Amino acid sequence: MSSIPPSGRGWRNPYEGRPFVTLAYSGDDLYDLTMTSGASLRDLVDVTATLPPVLYVDHWAAGPGGSAVVLRFRALPDLGSTLGGI
Repeated sequence: MSSIPPSGRGWRNPYEGRPFVTLAYSGDDLYDLTMTSGASLRDLVDVTATLPPVLYVDHWAAGPGGSAVVLRFRALPDLGSTLGGI
């Protein structure tokens, strides 16, 4: 599976238009990160840096026949008071 967009869509600047990586809060401390073909490591880092402390829990295709994926993360509980502020 190539990360280079199909030639029919033409080249697009990753800094203009729709983002290659998006983040949505889906409730119950779950975050869904959607990454489309053409995303750079910088795109991924910029979005994941906005997450609270999380644990990766699942993934799936964003749609049939496409190369986009959804990564699901669950927010970690605040253990600071439980562990004596560690």
